[in-house]
Amino acid sequence: VRYWYKGNEESFNKFVDALASNKTCKVLDLSTNDIYDDGAVAIGNALQYNPVLRILNIGYNEIGPDGTQKIADALTVNNTLLKLVLDNNIILDNGSVAIFNANLKNKNCGLMTLNLSNNGIGGDGAIAIGNALHENTRLQVLNLELNVSEPKEVHLWEKH
Repeated sequence: VRYWYKGNEESFNKFVDALASNKTCKVLDLSTNDIYDDGAVAIGNALQYNPVLRILNIGYNEIGPDGTQKIADALTVNNTLLKLVLDNNIILDNGSVAIFNANLKNKNCGLMTLNLSNNGIGGDGAIAIGNALHENTRLQVLNLELNVSEPKEVHLWEKH
């Protein structure tokens, strides 16, 4: 399902409420909708209860660390989401650390593919990613393109 929100907050809130009890939609594309942190928080809340969604694309939505934290929190209870696309947001190190420190290490996290490309993730995020990859056995595809450019930080990712 491709949903086009772009500013209709009331409609978006109803949509996200329905997402929590969704029993049919397995793929949802909410990219390029100006969701921001508030929308990501609402999506994170819904993901905690959604039993069937397999793929979620929320790229290009100006989601920052606060919204990313709520999405990450949902991954500790949602084991059905297999692919999460968060590319081209503004996650930065705070958001990436939130995802990787606790949530990808959590045995309930079912993610197999995670796209965090072009999010301003730097050294602290690289360290968190490296640490989490030691414990996560499910993640198969991790896209970190266009983030860290310093060789010592890139080496942290390559090492793990």
